[in-house]
Amino acid sequence: AMSEWVSYYRSEGPEEQEEEEEQQEEAAEAVANYRFSGRDSLIFLVDASQAMFESDGDGVTPFDMTIQCIRNVYTSKIISSDRDLLSVVFYGTEKNKNSADFKHIYVLQELDNPGAKRVLELDRYKGDEGRVLFHETFGHNADYSLGEALWACSNLFSDVQVRLSHKRIMLFTNEDDPHANDSAKAKLARTRAGDLRDTGIILDLMHLKKPGGFDMSLFYRDIINIAEDEDLGIQPEESEKLEHLMKKVRAKETKKRALVRLNLYLNKDLSLSVGVYNLVQKAYKPYPVKLYRGTNEPVKIKTRMFNGKTGSLLLPSDTKRAQ
Repeated sequence: AMSEWVSYYRSEGPEEQEEEEEQQEEAAEAVANYRFSGRDSLIFLVDASQAMFESDGDGVTPFDMTIQCIRNVYTSKIISSDRDLLSVVFYGTEKNKNSADFKHIYVLQELDNPGAKRVLELDRYKGDEGRVLFHETFGHNADYSLGEALWACSNLFSDVQVRLSHKRIMLFTNEDDPHANDSAKAKLARTRAGDLRDTGIILDLMHLKKPGGFDMSLFYRDIINIAEDEDLGIQPEESEKLEHLMKKVRAKETKKRALVRLNLYLNKDLSLSVGVYNLVQKAYKPYPVKLYRGTNEPVKIKTRMFNGKTGSLLLPSDTKRAQ
């Protein structure tokens, strides 16, 4: 439908070229507004293999740091963007739970709004007690397929009934070459990553500290998305501390949307498009939700109008507003 708008406004005469370009820009803006009118969605794809639970001596494991980072994003979203959809998916587990029944992939939380119940569920797997609980509940298995994990994430996006404007996957791992001994699985992962890219799903790597260093060139250089404002030749630093990991997540998760685009004219025949961005924006608390006192379930308010003389129920078509 959007392409029809562009073709509808297309002119044939060369004398109307300037007017045609303006109309095409307006059509492109309409397409962008349509694409941004939906909800933002984010899937946290977490490596749950045994190496993620091993501490380097300071007591904090890569998995602990990942769960704390996800928890911080959840609590931030509850205040700033409670309509966004979030999900948590583990891969490298012994047990599996996903719509395609892929082995060693467990969908902990489907794409849904952030809330207190989800935050408390994440808190269960923090620290030493959480490590034991995770091992008993999900287990560990290194015979996973990253390509199938990406496929499971794609299915989660497809199952959402509302329109989505931004679709993003954040991959947390400290393994730089997951399929070093299995070329078939490595090829499948690259293929699935390409499929995600073609369908507008962004895949970001949040790589964590690994003994000996994390080498992105071994595998993930061909997997992840590189933004236009990032240098492909510079390897991002691996995260050793929670603060550094949160900084990377916020930089990727923050929406880069131009408030307005202007033309900067260098002369009458040459102009550049300039985007204006808001770097700081005040976060407002969401509207209060009324709950039923007995069960704490959300309640809906319904108003019905009756005829004052006959007592019969009035339909919306029976009333009109007047000043």
